[in-house]
Amino acid sequence: MQFCKKLLGVKKSTQNDFIYGEIGRLSDQSSRYYDIIKYWVKLVHSSDNKYIKNVYELLRSDIETQPNCVNWCSLVRDLISTLGFYEIWLYLDVGNVKVFLFNVKQRIRDHFIQGWNGRLQDSSRANFYKNVANFSFQAYLEILTIPKYRISVSRLRVSSHGLYVETGRWRRPHSVPYRVLDDEYHFVLECRILEDLRTKYIPSTYRTRPNMYKLIKIFDCTNKNTVGNLSIFINKAFVIRNNDLL
Repeated sequence: MQFCKKLLGVKKSTQNDFIYGEIGRLSDQSSRYYDIIKYWVKLVHSSDNKYIKNVYELLRSDIETQPNCVNWCSLVRDLISTLGFYEIWLYLDVGNVKVFLFNVKQRIRDHFIQGWNGRLQDSSRANFYKNVANFSFQAYLEILTIPKYRISVSRLRVSSHGLYVETGRWRRPHSVPYRVLDDEYHFVLECRILEDLRTKYIPSTYRTRPNMYKLIKIFDCTNKNTVGNLSIFINKAFVIRNNDLL
């Protein structure tokens, strides 16, 4: 995770779910879940005279005779059940192994994304990000080949910046109420200090009668010229804002 944050050029304190969404990557835990089930399938189909199969059968026998027993088998059973495959655990019949493992991988992904969406909805830091998030490798990461422009877009999208919407929440002894904060929408489409820069780099389609829908549309845009100009605007706007606050 720290490597991915460094790659995007964002703060170490950036919320992990934002990073997962930007690059469309599952957590390492999800990958381990798949490996565990894949190994379980291998055990089920292994020869009865192998020591590891005998150990597996002993563990399985323990959880069948002792309902409250917790061991490797019980944890695998709970994992398989959570993914909706309890009958396969019960009858030890996975059918076509390749098809089963494909379905497991898809189910793990679906569960992770469902949990990811839920965490975004509950997070106060995701007020902006949940509007532009779609859990996939974002197009701008490939379109923008100049690091400083790509990093500027990443920082704005995942709230790894110095706008008051982010810094105000940490102000002590009293945080600044969200409704009076300078947020991403104001930064891109409304801030008067950036008006000349906005006119130069943001198409009139987005800056005329601005609204949240237009902001989302420009961040979803995959047109290379539009994405390139937006990245230049964000990069230069950060510099102007920082100088203005000095």
